[in-house]
Formats: sequence, structure tokens, C-alpha cells
Amino acid sequence: MTKKNRPVQASTTTKTYVYCHIAAHNALTHAKRLPTGSFYFYMMAATFSAFTVEAFLNHLGERRVPSWASIERGLGPNEKLVLLEQALHLSVDRSRRPFQTISDMVRVRNALGHGRTLETLSDIPVASADGWPEPDWKKLCRPASVSRMVEDADRMVQHLNAKAGAKRDPFFSPGGGWSA
Repeated sequence: MTKKNRPVQASTTTKTYVYCHIAAHNALTHAKRLPTGSFYFYMMAATFSAFTVEAFLNHLGERRVPSWASIERGLGPNEKLVLLEQALHLSVDRSRRPFQTISDMVRVRNALGHGRTLETLSDIPVASADGWPEPDWKKLCRPASVSRMVEDADRMVQHLNAKAGAKRDPFFSPGGGWSA
């Protein structure tokens, strides 16, 4: 066996929440920069803000809740947050930002992740050009709402990270690896 073909042991850690954070920010930047097609970038930014929070909840749960791997698949982001609140002996105020925003993020995530054809009915004035009925998730994908989601996803992760006792910025690195 030549030196080139010798097997080595290697490991890598991928912090999925950091990749989702980057995707949310990139989509938001593109949406603001490119008016044509911006709705789809806002849609992506909203979805990836929810993914950021849920991936961080899983990251933290794996480190702080012994049975996390066996229970997390059956829990939504709100239930995961409740479980982590108990495990870390903290409470979050869901009536205020940033945690208030988690419900909007999850609504967009669920509507797109478990997509269905929807018929939305409403009464609109005949002269109204912009009054077409829309499902809730589309209304949540407007610029101000999505900007709030992306910002609040970052704030939630930073808050939970600090409350868990971490000193380093949670978005510092997407991971790393080694080989020997």
C-alpha cells in the first residue's frame, strides 16, 4: 500500500444552524437588492430563519438534555424551546421580541414544509387592485416581517447561547474538522 492510499481517520463537525443563519441572511440581502423575484428570496429568508432557530435548539438540546436524540423528532420548535427552558432553568418571554417572532417563523416553515394547495376566500372591493386573498404564510413573507424574523432568529440563538453559559459568538464558525 502506497502512502497515498493509506487510510486516515478524520472527523468533521457541521453546525447546521450556522449554515441556515448564513442562508437566511444571504436570501434577505438578495431580496433587498433584487426587486424582481424578491418574494421568493423573502420566502427563503423566512424559512431559513426558522431553520436557524430549530437547528440551534437541536444543537443545544444534544448537549444539555440526555434523552434529546430519542425525543426531538416528535417535538416542534416551540416544544423544544420549552424543554430547553426546563433543562437550563430559564424562561423566555414569548410576548416580546425576539421570542414572540418564533410563532410566525414556524407558521411559514410549516406551511411551506408541509405544503398544500390552498384556496383563500375573502370579500374585496371591486376597485381594489391589490386586495386578492392570500394565505397567512404569504402575508408573513413581506419585507418588514421577514427582516424581523431574520433579526430575531439571530437574537434568539445569541440569547440562548449566552444563557447556556457559552462565551463565544454562536455564529463564529460553521464547524471544523481533523485528521490523523
